[in-house]
Order: sequence, then C-alpha cells, then structure tokens
Amino acid sequence: MPIQTVWAQSILLHSVLQQSAADTLSILPLAPHQGGAEPLSANETHPNAKRLASQIALALTTYADGETEADIAGRLGFAGQHAVELAPLLYVPGTWSEGRIIYPQLGGLTDTRISVMVVTEQLVGTDTGLQAFVRTLDIRLVMSNGVWRFDRLASTGVTPVMPPTMLSAEALAVVNDPRIEMPDSARWDIFSGQISDKLLRLMARLADITPYGVVTLSEGHPYEVFGTDRQSDHTRGRAVDIYRIGENLVIDEQAQGTATYEVVRWLYDQPELSQVGSPWDIDGSDRRSFTDRVHLDHLHVAVTP
Repeated sequence: MPIQTVWAQSILLHSVLQQSAADTLSILPLAPHQGGAEPLSANETHPNAKRLASQIALALTTYADGETEADIAGRLGFAGQHAVELAPLLYVPGTWSEGRIIYPQLGGLTDTRISVMVVTEQLVGTDTGLQAFVRTLDIRLVMSNGVWRFDRLASTGVTPVMPPTMLSAEALAVVNDPRIEMPDSARWDIFSGQISDKLLRLMARLADITPYGVVTLSEGHPYEVFGTDRQSDHTRGRAVDIYRIGENLVIDEQAQGTATYEVVRWLYDQPELSQVGSPWDIDGSDRRSFTDRVHLDHLHVAVTP
C-alpha cells in the first residue's frame, strides 16, 4: 500500500484536532522540494495554529484505497455535514491519496478565530498511475479555553478547471513562467478568467525581478476581509498573496534592506498598485501600504480596478 499507514492512523485521530501552546506537533510528510525541512520558520507568530491546520489538511488529503468520505469524516470527528465537504477534495473511490504540506499562511485573525490557508500537495494513486494536485485549503480554527480547535473547512481551493482554448497573453505569461510557483487553485482561477489582467501583468513583471511563491489568488482565500463584511480584493480577482521571495520566506525577512523589503518598495512604486500588505508600512498612511499581525508571513498585493 503506497499510503504511509502508520502516519495516516496517527494523524487522523480526533485528538489531533486541538492544540495548545505546549504542543509541538510536527508537519510531515513534506513536499519534495523542501528537502526534509519543516515549512514553518522559527519566526512564525502563530505556529501552533499553523501546525494544527496543517495536520487537518493532511488528514483530509490522506486516505487508503477502499475508504469512503464518511470514513474520513467519522475518523476526524466531523459532524455529518463535513463529510459532504470532502467530495471536492479529489476523493475518488478506488484510489489512495497522500497529502504533503507546502506552506500554511494566515488568511485572517481575530482574538478567538483564525483562518489558515494551507497550500497542500495531494498525490492521488490508482492502479493505472498517479496524479498530483496542489490546492489552497482555507481551514478555520477557533480558540476555546486557550486551545486552538478545528472549526470548519471554509474552502477546498476550487475544483479543477481545464485551460480554455485561448488564453490572454497576460494569463499565458504567468501560467507558463517557471519563476512563479503557484498552487493549481491559483492556476484554475486564471483559467476561469476571473483574474484581472492588470494583476497578471504586475505578477509577470515581478518575476523578471525575482522568483516567488504564491499561496492564493482568489479560491482558497476568505471571501471577505476576515472579521469584516467587506469583500476581499482576492475574491474580486485583483489580489495575490506571496509567501516567499526568491528562496526566503517572507516571515524570515523582517528587517529593512532584505530582498523582500526591496521588493515591497518596488511594488509600492508601481502605478497600478492599490495596496501592499507586508511586514512594513512603507508610507505610514495605511492606504497603499500597511502592516498588521496577519501580514507578517506574506505579501498581499492588490491592484486598482
């Protein structure tokens, strides 16, 4: 059986669906490109929440041949309605699946609730071959008595979209650029035509400066700005979240003068930029540039309509 059975049995226990500050659960198995290094930095501001969300993402994308959606949901302790949410996670009867974590990024935060957008690679196997997909899952946790607990799966990162016969030049420039690492969820956003050409042009220009890694464009991101009733620029197709610049995680590049800082300065000078969220407030106005406790682990780049 290709599934790592012992791993699957251990993480899918209901007891793993909560984590206190004292817990030190590791995130395994990892995506191959990580070379055995945990995708979390020692600089993470909410490592316990990120570890728990990653464990849940792995549980949702790791199952053995012969298991059903209800089996997975029941083993996780989900209420009945959560079994329905597993269907879009590429569950196919007669297959096995193994999840790997690429990076978990904060999607929103209040004192008692958190969104963690977990970029998850899923390897699906059948008797005839393998397929790999990378999705951004929006996993919600709630704080109860000082412990993060699973709340719900808010997004499965959209279902696959076939590339259209004709793609715009802006779309082709991004989806064909090996310098831009992105989940399939983001690629499918582009294929569906919902992403602004203005944003795609900016993404292509940024790749001329440095390679970078994308967590989300639209799908997999909270529909509204977390904790508000305002629609996010992501779900309007006008924003991208970036978790690494070059080979360095944004969370590790907090000092002024780093490569990530210089990229933020460059982005701020682009006329189509409407807002950049990052570890720094470049202009001190909270308008075109801002920082807060959510935007320490990524760059939020939004363009004007």
